[in-house]
Amino acid sequence: MRTALPVVAPFVALLLGLTWYVQRNGFFWDSILLASKYGQWYYQTSFSTLFVPQEMAGYPPLFGMYLAAGWHLFGKTLPVSHFLMLPFLLGIVWQVYLLAKRYLSGTWVFLGILIVFLDPTLLAQSAQVAPDILLLFLYLTCLNAILHHRPWLLGIALALMALHTPRSQILIIAVFLTQLLWHVREYRQLSKPMLGKMLLRYLPAGLLLLGWLGLHYRHFGWIGFSRSSDWGTYSTLVTTPQFFRNLGLIAWRLLDFGRVALWLTGGVLLGLSARSLPKATKELLLLLTVPLITLSAVLVWFTNPIGHRYWLVEFVLLGLLTAHLLQVTVKRKEARAGIYALLLVSLVSGHFWLYPQRVAKGWDATLAHLPYFELRQQMLTYLDQQQIPREEVGSDFPNLAAPSDTDLNKDHRTFPAKNLAAQSYILYSNVFNGFTNEELEDLQEKWVVLHEVRAGQVYMRLYQKKVSTYQGVPISF
Repeated sequence: MRTALPVVAPFVALLLGLTWYVQRNGFFWDSILLASKYGQWYYQTSFSTLFVPQEMAGYPPLFGMYLAAGWHLFGKTLPVSHFLMLPFLLGIVWQVYLLAKRYLSGTWVFLGILIVFLDPTLLAQSAQVAPDILLLFLYLTCLNAILHHRPWLLGIALALMALHTPRSQILIIAVFLTQLLWHVREYRQLSKPMLGKMLLRYLPAGLLLLGWLGLHYRHFGWIGFSRSSDWGTYSTLVTTPQFFRNLGLIAWRLLDFGRVALWLTGGVLLGLSARSLPKATKELLLLLTVPLITLSAVLVWFTNPIGHRYWLVEFVLLGLLTAHLLQVTVKRKEARAGIYALLLVSLVSGHFWLYPQRVAKGWDATLAHLPYFELRQQMLTYLDQQQIPREEVGSDFPNLAAPSDTDLNKDHRTFPAKNLAAQSYILYSNVFNGFTNEELEDLQEKWVVLHEVRAGQVYMRLYQKKVSTYQGVPISF
């Protein structure tokens, strides 16, 4: 533990500082539903039921109940919500350290962890009250439990994954396949008694998962998703063109925000040493590729938007693999230092990657989103000062939720979904990905900017429809 402290302390300080800095930021993106609305339901009902209302249903209760319990103990506030993430964030530091210590040596343990925690998406999710942080912690715990032969820890982590999110349930399969393949590589055999003993550790998770799905089906009449829900259209099977589009999206998410440098570096170094890969390199490749293939094999068949945060496990293991390959493959210290510096610059640059207005960006996947919360509050204050009712202002996700859901206050007013043909005001931000190209053109041609606020890469604009007159009669364009 004494040898670990100097290595992990800077990353503990980083996450403590980040949590302190963002403690007043509201819930963002999918966390508005999966954290705030779920947590508030269990908080308000005092855990009297497992089931949320039909329009919210589809996710297991673990994360929402965790937040609700924390709010009962410490108060239902934004700072409490952010600090409730710290146990998992610090747990991730420890789990990454254990992996780094296994596959790196000397100063490269620290350097490998630094690559991991400079990943833009990991930092961005760490700045939010995000269920994917808990998922990452549980998955890394499973990996270290397998590598360090701790079956009881593995069983506990798997059981929690069974009650967390649909993706954590899918990744239970990835954990099993990883353990199976690792066992075969390690012992060169797999007997039926060994397989039975291995499966025994998955039994509690399997029973919990089947029990939850059974109860959910009995209560709602469906599992997975309801076609009547807001996201039902995103859970249908893809057409052939959409299948290949999903493959492209997965590749884009993996390469995006500076990670392209890690994949290129890792690919080149693997190619140079392909004839004699060390055992440790093969292990890391196994740990990386199994969850990547498992999750991709499921997601690619559905129209559900594929987010950057889905691949946090891969981003962590990619950082460790790249650092490992640099250490064992590149012999010249100057070359290693130069390549490493380029990797760090590439990752830091990811927070500044700005796509054209008509290309959707993963705003919850870099720290570029941080100004949004203050700008949104400024715009809400402006609307109140100008006495513009919110029901007259169209907007888009994630700005459709009430401040009572995003900021945990008592303001239940909401914006209606945008309808440029019927509304006189539109509140737009480049953070919103739901405006079509035609709607963006419409805003430029037939609307005027009534008020704008901006900071960093983020801006918000309040548009008002242009009004002209013909023979004294107002005409809206």
